[in-house]
Amino acid sequence: MGLDLGLEQAGLSITLANEINPLYCKTILVNRPDVQLLPDGIEHLTGPYLRSARSFHDDVYMMVGGPPCQSFSSGGKRASLADSRGNLMYEYLRLIGEVRPQYFILENVANLTTAALRHRPIAQRPGKHWSLKRYDTQTCNRHGDAPPLQPDELSGSAIRKLLPDIQQLQYRITFGVLDAADFGAPQHRLRFIMLGSRDGPAPALPAPTHGPSGSGLNPFRTVRQAIASIQHDPGPGSQYTAPVKRYFDLVPSGGNWRDLPPRLQPEALGGSWSAGGGKTGFYRRLPWDAPSPTITGRANRKGSALCHPEVSRPISVREAATLQGFPPEWQFAGSMNAQYQQIGNAVPVPLGKAVANAILHQGSTDGHSDELELGFDEMLNLAIARLRSTARNKRRASRSAAA
Repeated sequence: MGLDLGLEQAGLSITLANEINPLYCKTILVNRPDVQLLPDGIEHLTGPYLRSARSFHDDVYMMVGGPPCQSFSSGGKRASLADSRGNLMYEYLRLIGEVRPQYFILENVANLTTAALRHRPIAQRPGKHWSLKRYDTQTCNRHGDAPPLQPDELSGSAIRKLLPDIQQLQYRITFGVLDAADFGAPQHRLRFIMLGSRDGPAPALPAPTHGPSGSGLNPFRTVRQAIASIQHDPGPGSQYTAPVKRYFDLVPSGGNWRDLPPRLQPEALGGSWSAGGGKTGFYRRLPWDAPSPTITGRANRKGSALCHPEVSRPISVREAATLQGFPPEWQFAGSMNAQYQQIGNAVPVPLGKAVANAILHQGSTDGHSDELELGFDEMLNLAIARLRSTARNKRRASRSAAA
């Protein structure tokens, strides 16, 4: 409900919600008992059923959805639209077409912009390159040790597969990759956001309100500003085992596994030591005076660590929720691990508010005119550039810290 809370802060009222996970349904109902909740799979819902459930006979102002994103994530099996969870993207687009709201919001992981429709393991690719970008050139793709990647295995092929369904809606759309820290969240978290308008020009994506020193914007909100006041009463949270805590004791604020003595790094990372990628999530300790990295649902794992800036423990449930923008009174149902998972799956509340305001205030801002609207390829290229630029900055920062 992080996105929903952002909509509420912008002045919108949530009237109908859909969630299939019984535990998440409990969280919704305990916090928003007046919201009508449909505990069913989205594939079982239809536009007429939704209208009858709420007695909607007039226009629906807005539909908001974040179809499950795990199949587009950079981790896991990356099954994309072949995954049953990825296919729920089609179901959400179908419902938009059946309900025909004035506006819609579609939210997902930023990697949706670069995800391949079909994933080939790195070991089976020509040249065994980790980055799909390398295969945009024919030279790389014709490496003799494996068959060339096919079009549906290349970067961006998943979202291009969705394009006909999006075009069929006949909505004016804009989309891009946004960072929650740019809108006042004390956390860097990239998300794919698509806005659709049925009757008028596509709303412009929100412009950043926060940035680094010297940007002329409000300064980024920091971890210290968000959770320093509760560090002595953080509430329930997980703990690291003694062997893992021993490594964290050697990592400074804002550091990760690269700050460990070189002789300990292979031992600390185990089998991941020889794996590809930057492994920046391993033994990661949050900085005090900068936004946190992306809040994950597994703060207590060494590979997706979110260690407190000072104490060698994972951030607590309350600290994680605060970094996501949830208010102190918000309650999460289930076990501690389930609460961490719900928080990690959420959209930061400030980002939700900024996106809602982009629609609500489009008539009173400079917004898009017909002439300013970009084509699909232009928007996709800008989104990919934003995603890759952030990745390069992370690598530079990691190398600088190591040096």
